[in-house]
Amino acid sequence: MGNPAMVKRKNSEKRRKRYEQRLGPGVYLPKDERLAFNAAAEKAIAAATAEKAKYDAEKKAAKAKKKAEAPAPAADAAKK
Repeated sequence: MGNPAMVKRKNSEKRRKRYEQRLGPGVYLPKDERLAFNAAAEKAIAAATAEKAKYDAEKKAAKAKKKAEAPAPAADAAKK
């Protein structure tokens, strides 16, 4: 049969997850907490974006450096 309180909690949790999926995380928080949460989330997203851009630039530079170095040994081998 199950515990009716547990069933009610489970349904509330499902509803909360659907709302959060549709409206974004923190939708069930009080307004002041939600604003603080959203500010922290924006800051984290900006930091992650900057880190990814830095990583991509380093990777691109390393690839260009490797590509520039690669023809030199091939040219030496052709001379022999």
